[in-house]
Amino acid sequence: MRKDRVLAFSEAIIAILMTIMVLEIKVPEVPHFSALLREYPYFIAFIVSFLIISVSWYNQHYIFAKTKWVSRRAFWANLLWLLVMAFFPVATARVSEFPNDRDPSYFYFGIYFCWMVAYYLLAAVLVADNDNHQLAQAISPKKHFGLDIPLLLIGMVGIYFWPPMCLVITSLLSVSYAVLVPRDSDRIETE
Repeated sequence: MRKDRVLAFSEAIIAILMTIMVLEIKVPEVPHFSALLREYPYFIAFIVSFLIISVSWYNQHYIFAKTKWVSRRAFWANLLWLLVMAFFPVATARVSEFPNDRDPSYFYFGIYFCWMVAYYLLAAVLVADNDNHQLAQAISPKKHFGLDIPLLLIGMVGIYFWPPMCLVITSLLSVSYAVLVPRDSDRIETE
């Protein structure tokens, strides 16, 4: 399958998801700035979700740029990744509507965890299908596992005591994925 078609489809889905999240921002009925500030839980959740989706799009673009072709199983792995990502607008709305409740926070955290697993699966399939050892080293989960596993465990326990912890932990994980990118990620050429 042509990877440019898979990327185009992915970018369309990602753009739709971001648009849905923007449309969820509630416009206050009064013109006062304080009314806008009352929506701060959604703004915080929106910014975190926007960061997650943006960083993941950047990393997906990198791994696809380094691959030669997309197999059927890579296509389905990409769809799984997009499917899980499609739950972010719902999770964002729930965690912002009930910022101090455990259930929405665990739901958001669970979506993030499933999305992360789907991304690792997609990356692993692309590396295996393309027999690309250089890409395998560049995106090796080993450099993230030392941070991912402890933060995920802290999040799972921490949310019980302070539900907004889900946004803190997912933000930290996303920032790590923005910072710990391969050195050549800003020098990839498109076809």
